[in-house]
This record gives sequence, C-alpha cells and structure tokens, in this order.
Amino acid sequence: MFKKIILILLLPGFVFFISCSEEDPTSPDPTIQFPNATLSDIQQKVLTPGCTASGCHGTANTQRNLRLTDGNSFANLVSVQSVMFPQFKRVEPGNSANSSLIKMLKGELLPRMPQSRTALPTEVIDSIAAWIDNGALNN
Repeated sequence: MFKKIILILLLPGFVFFISCSEEDPTSPDPTIQFPNATLSDIQQKVLTPGCTASGCHGTANTQRNLRLTDGNSFANLVSVQSVMFPQFKRVEPGNSANSSLIKMLKGELLPRMPQSRTALPTEVIDSIAAWIDNGALNN
C-alpha cells in the first residue's frame, strides 16, 4: 500500500519532468545570423517567432503598447520614446548603443528581453544593432 501511495505521488512529477524541454518553442532559432539585417529579416526571424508568438507583443493589448506584429513594428519602434525608459528612444536610428531595444536585449536595462526566456544570442543582437546603426530603415 505504501509503495502505491509513493508511486501515485511521484508519477505526475515524473511525467512533467520528462515532458519538459529546455527549448522554448516561441524563441527564435539561436543560430540565426543576418549581418546585413533588414527589418523584414528581423521581423521574420526574431520578432514574429519570439516577441509576438509569446503573446507579449502580438495583440492590441500588448506590453507597454509595443505591438511588434508584421506591419506594426517599424511605427512602434523607430524614433518612438520608450515608455519604461523615457531618456531613450526604443530605436534611435544610427545609434544602437542609445536604443532601449538593444539595451534591454543585452540586459543593460531591466527587465532583459525576452523576459523570462533565454537571452538572444550575441550574434542576433549584433545583427539587430547593425540594422539600427545603418539607419533603422523600413526595409
């Protein structure tokens, strides 16, 4: 009887443990690199699979009014004052080091984005920074 009780108590935890994966299905592929990044690259490879699919920035009622769905990202990022950090623009064209988006992706401003998930690889952040430093064009 005692063994059955232990089994009943431990079985749900075991099933949960073996069903969990370290991969986040809403995270972008960590091997993505696009050194000559365009907004459409960033949208397709990072924003849509990571930021909007997670539910944080994909609906009308988004975190900090930052909707990052295709067709909305540019207007909501580029030259827009950060709600959380008003001393910065979300994306300051030509100046990734002074853009809150890059600072939050790097963890220089908290919360680090993506929040509660694995940080983006440095190469991906560098690609997004390159897009910003090249003028943050709507391409």
